[in-house]
Amino acid sequence: MPRWLVVVAALLLVILVTLVAAGPFIKSKIRSRTEAYLRARFQSDVQFANFDIDLYPRPRVVINGLTLRLKGRTDVPALIQIQRVSFSASVPDVLRRRYTIERVQLDGLQIHIPPKGSGARPRIQGTDVDLARKYPVLIREIHATNALISILRDDPAKPPREFPIQSVLVENFSFDDPANFHAQLTNPVPKGEIDCVGTFGPWVADEPRHTPVAANFTFSNADMGTIKGLEGTLQSAGKFSGPLDFLNVEGTTDTPNFMLRISGHPVNLHTDYTAIVDGTNGNVILKPVIAHFLHTTLIVNGEVADLTPEKGRTIALNVVSATARIEDLLYLTVKYDKPIMNGSTTITAKLEIGEGERDIMQRMTVDGQFGVANAHFTSPSVQEKIDSFSRRGQGRPEDNDIENVVSGLAGNFRMAQGSIDFSKLSFKVTGASVQLSGTYALEAGQIDFHGKLFLDAKLSQTTTGAKSFLLKAVDPFFKGKQGGSEVPIKITGTKDHPTYGLDLHHKSN
Repeated sequence: MPRWLVVVAALLLVILVTLVAAGPFIKSKIRSRTEAYLRARFQSDVQFANFDIDLYPRPRVVINGLTLRLKGRTDVPALIQIQRVSFSASVPDVLRRRYTIERVQLDGLQIHIPPKGSGARPRIQGTDVDLARKYPVLIREIHATNALISILRDDPAKPPREFPIQSVLVENFSFDDPANFHAQLTNPVPKGEIDCVGTFGPWVADEPRHTPVAANFTFSNADMGTIKGLEGTLQSAGKFSGPLDFLNVEGTTDTPNFMLRISGHPVNLHTDYTAIVDGTNGNVILKPVIAHFLHTTLIVNGEVADLTPEKGRTIALNVVSATARIEDLLYLTVKYDKPIMNGSTTITAKLEIGEGERDIMQRMTVDGQFGVANAHFTSPSVQEKIDSFSRRGQGRPEDNDIENVVSGLAGNFRMAQGSIDFSKLSFKVTGASVQLSGTYALEAGQIDFHGKLFLDAKLSQTTTGAKSFLLKAVDPFFKGKQGGSEVPIKITGTKDHPTYGLDLHHKSN
């Protein structure tokens, strides 16, 4: 052999022998640095079911059954559990002060986020250690599939909120600079697919929940039917940014077939929203949501928070509109194919949807006030009755020039358990008005109203002929304080078959 070839062979042999001799040291170094890094980073006891290292042709680590228990606690699920972790790096990358890992593969990743009570500091506390200096590592790529994020509740009896993650890719992760990420996950309620692309970090060592994140997202094919009482398929897009516990979110939603099951009438619902989201517990502050359907616009502010031991979240909203239409609201909430009236509407209401899995109409309560101006009834026969009501109230029962009378409707209401309680409900036309209180059952259409009828005319002036003559005898008994007539009335029965009559014995009279 030529001399140079002998020298090269000898050098290779020396290198090979050195690597073999140094193998245990390199393996020990890799394992100890990995374990120390995980322990410091997550403040957890670290357990491995198996830790395998292959050095040739380049170092490769496979960890099976990795478990990280926060502060060694066994009374709650492990902070992180991974069925299998694998990564590789070159020997110089592993031994130098700042080492680089090309790719980390995580299989069967589960993250259990500890609960954080209102106003409380997170259970994962910060550390005074400069992790970027002590563990100067750069991971080119972290890839996880079939992962799960589970947010534990303050009440251990309440099931955690779980978010299956089909895939997440993190690129250029370190403690110095933001990392790029792309995640695809399934939202549980309403069930749909989220695709999110953005940046995460750099990690804030002294307070992890202050770690910044920024991303664009899409939320597609969300099945509103996973919320009992609703139907429709929602699409949404938007962006968010900020620290993990104070994310500013803005976006839009479109649900072309949104429907309340109680009515069975789909509408095209569009919203523009801004919100603040606590990424550590999922609570949301809405400020505001502008919702538009048909010819109605609603402005909504409020919050969505985990307040009770039941499954789900409590939704508390303030709803205001000066540009609503009564026919739109009736179409959305009542089974009638054609709303009974139309007209411009103002509404102010407080809405709360409690937690649990019952139908949304059984969990919803609404307290508010409304007013309908210039209302016309869509049924010609009903409108004719309103016209006749106005004629009689003015004491002109046969004046057919009085027609197409507009009505005014206003009142306070409280909706709960599928029923609406009305108070100070007033209905006005020229010459007459009605003031009522009572209940209306949404599902059955049952009506039970009691109140008073006020007429500008005397009762005897509301008709003609013999009836008018006979009613003159009772005019004094129903004389109003301002003249005219004041008559106690009741309306009972159902919306399809109402019954009207005098109500001389009701306690409110």
